[in-house]
Amino acid sequence: MIDWKTKPNGYCPVQADGYFLGYYFYFRARGFRATIEFSLTEAGWHNDLIHGRYNLWETRDPYSAGWLPTWFCKVLVYWGCVRFLFKRKKMELV
Repeated sequence: MIDWKTKPNGYCPVQADGYFLGYYFYFRARGFRATIEFSLTEAGWHNDLIHGRYNLWETRDPYSAGWLPTWFCKVLVYWGCVRFLFKRKKMELV
């Protein structure tokens, strides 16, 4: 379950953040791509202590990502959380 701090909003960039499985995440859509990063804490994210970074969407148009609709950004955040979840599960199995 996602605990939103800020749901996707704004334009160029579209940004969102919150918590998933106790990890802080930061989503950003700007320029060519939309990305999501995970850290143990928000302070850790600010100090570049990243535990997962995913490119979620890319385009050839250099400005498209900054103008994505909020519903699509929410879908991308959920997709990023699923990818992070499976990465964590895979690490637990090793």
